[in-house]
Amino acid sequence: MVELKTRTEIDAMADAGAVVAEALRAVVECAKPGMTTVDLDRVAAEVLARHGATSPFLNYHPRWAPTPFPGVLCVSVNDAVVHGIPNDYVLADGDLVSADFGATLRGWTGDAAHSFIVG
Repeated sequence: MVELKTRTEIDAMADAGAVVAEALRAVVECAKPGMTTVDLDRVAAEVLARHGATSPFLNYHPRWAPTPFPGVLCVSVNDAVVHGIPNDYVLADGDLVSADFGATLRGWTGDAAHSFIVG
């Protein structure tokens, strides 16, 4: 069964998506050689906080995982596939970064990924 959304619900979904878009833009803007992937995670967390949104990724703990996910941003560099954990890896000029980010706002969640080259 398809459940049609109201204009208010659609607007709320768009608001969650706008937080995601803003965070990914901020991550790309701040990603410079010398920064770590944890630094990028902090940038994304600041956007969440500014909007009063939460992360669907932070502390996500499926049964099979030994520990909960520790960040708000999944960040994979170069040949890492997806869902990389933010760590102390120092970005270098020419690194290929894939950033996946989600935001939950007023009960609705937006999620997107963006890949880019550092430098």
